[in-house]
Amino acid sequence: KRRRDISMSLPALALLALSWRGPAPTALRTNVRLESTAATPRVAPPLLAASRTQFSAAGARRVTTVQLSTTESPAEASDTQDAAYRSAMVQVALSVAFAVVFGAGVFFMRGGSDASAWFTAYVLEESLSIDNLFVFTLIFDYFQTPTSAQPRVLRWGLIAAVVLRAIFICAGLAVVERFKAVLLIFSGILLYSAYELLNEGDEEPEDLSQNAIVKFTKKYLPSTDSYDGDQFFTNQGGQSLATPLLLALVCVELSDVLFAVDSIPAVFGVTTDPFIALSSNACALLGLRALFAVIANAVDDFVYLRPAIAIVLGFIGLKLAGSFVGLEIPTLTSLLLVLGTLGGGV
Repeated sequence: KRRRDISMSLPALALLALSWRGPAPTALRTNVRLESTAATPRVAPPLLAASRTQFSAAGARRVTTVQLSTTESPAEASDTQDAAYRSAMVQVALSVAFAVVFGAGVFFMRGGSDASAWFTAYVLEESLSIDNLFVFTLIFDYFQTPTSAQPRVLRWGLIAAVVLRAIFICAGLAVVERFKAVLLIFSGILLYSAYELLNEGDEEPEDLSQNAIVKFTKKYLPSTDSYDGDQFFTNQGGQSLATPLLLALVCVELSDVLFAVDSIPAVFGVTTDPFIALSSNACALLGLRALFAVIANAVDDFVYLRPAIAIVLGFIGLKLAGSFVGLEIPTLTSLLLVLGTLGGGV
């Protein structure tokens, strides 16, 4: 059974940007070992890592450190981390600013009701999508992905996520248009997710090597044991083989497909307008790559976000059920409730 552990909201990100004074988070660092005669990093043995269903906030902090010999002093390393963190925060701020401008455009072009629906869907999807990044951290940790190669996985992963979300949304809207009763199924999914989130306990993490997605990927994608820079394929013995980087990318994409099971119905609880649903999803995904470098070490500071997310999912689930019987909740009310609940969870 799937569980959604914890996510970050836009209010949380704003507070994080204002209050952070320490060094950059270390989520992008990974444990790479150089063999004495090897030209490329070898993949270290898999670490014990949590599966998606048992990932906890504490697990977000369980990251490893690059163990490559360098001549960089601790002070220089700290300055580099600070610069990378500031750069990531700037990118996050720009993506949020773009979303605000886009939403303002919706207001002027289509009116206040559509603008409220757009912002509600955007905030909801941003919050529900961010926990994907925690799982990406675990995937990189398991495959011991070099820091320099991780941005390429994130870039292609998020591009594919936008395409897949668009397909799912269009297909879902087509089904809803023909069979309105499917809204009750979506409502049930969201209510169950909210229940599971509220009733989650601390469980022993599972070895990620036994995760179905990882096992499927390894079985059908023969690969080498070593990385070749940021390449997805390499030539070995005259044969083109996948590198562990491609395995990590496939795991990221398959994980995102599973996450869409409850995030897409949540959008339908806000709007069935294709333009609003698609554009809000795209804007929500726009800044996730930069967020990956920001949020990992801040998860434990937001202990009340878990029940806040559960309340939002439950509300959207009830809203879907209500719309099926003709009980409509104003979009502005939905927006204020979502913002207030997530802000209170901070």
